[in-house]
Amino acid sequence: MKKIVLHILNTGSFSGAENVVITMINAFRKYDPQQYKFVYVSLEGSIRERLKQEHIKYEAIEKVSRREIQRVIHKYHPSIIHAHDFTASIICASVAGKIPVISHIHNNSPWLRKVCINSIGYGVSCFKYKYMLGVSDSVFDEFIFGKVFKKKERIIGNPISITSVQEKAQIAECKDSYDMVFLGRLSEQKNPEAFVEIVKEVKKQLPVHAVMIGDGELKEKVASKIQKNGLQEVIELKGFLENPYGILGNSKVLCMPSRWEGFGLAAVEALALGKPVIATGVGGLPGFIDESCGKICSSKDEFIQESYYLLKDINYYQKKSQGAVFRANKLDNISKYIRNIEVIYERS
Repeated sequence: MKKIVLHILNTGSFSGAENVVITMINAFRKYDPQQYKFVYVSLEGSIRERLKQEHIKYEAIEKVSRREIQRVIHKYHPSIIHAHDFTASIICASVAGKIPVISHIHNNSPWLRKVCINSIGYGVSCFKYKYMLGVSDSVFDEFIFGKVFKKKERIIGNPISITSVQEKAQIAECKDSYDMVFLGRLSEQKNPEAFVEIVKEVKKQLPVHAVMIGDGELKEKVASKIQKNGLQEVIELKGFLENPYGILGNSKVLCMPSRWEGFGLAAVEALALGKPVIATGVGGLPGFIDESCGKICSSKDEFIQESYYLLKDINYYQKKSQGAVFRANKLDNISKYIRNIEVIYERS
């Protein structure tokens, strides 16, 4: 009889963590189809259509609350609860009873570093978890109570299939070409306004055409900033795209001015398509971005300078593009990743 695993997320849309969960479920169905049955549990939203396309069992909830999670537990009688990020982890820990809970953290929020109600709340819930999974060393290194739970912590990265990214780029409906790409939620974490500033300064030195792919709470603010700076013909707001890889594959540079990250999966996807990545040194990004395939930038001026070099000097660009593919192939880990998760499930 298959063991039932509930993947619980506090979102209803598709982004980084959701991509990881879908990739994980699909990979398990490929590599170990007999052992586990997965149910994707989340808020109602656009994710429903994506899960339907992937043929993944979906259980919509009104909110990640004790009452709703208890309802889902009673309906499915899971062997394991795999909770993603902080709110889902805390709520699941409070209602799971004897069911093992795995807390999977995809980003290292700034409050992790200090004593506050959020870090204390998560810290208390950590006593309940069988395992705590992080996407990079920085997640638990920055957690103020991280050392207390060292024995439970596992750094597992993200599931990366280079071939899958390349195939998606080939079949994408939209394959427009740009010089600079921003790919991610328009949120405080991703710092989209900094991207607008960088493009504005690069434009002063050479012609540039940029795109921002993603949606989020800062959409209107970003659009206003673009208009105020007279960049409507320079920066195109595409909104959310289910398959952005056609654009990414036909463009030149991915720019990630994030304030914080967990792993930085979009960077790996860009590398897989031979695109240099310029990024801030947050989360897991310094672990695989360097001068061979892009640059870790510590200031706006460094972003501007590196963007200029990449767009101006074809030899400089080609060298880093080749380095990007080489680095991506080193990061390809899908079968190893699934085996690591399988071991965690077996021991839970």
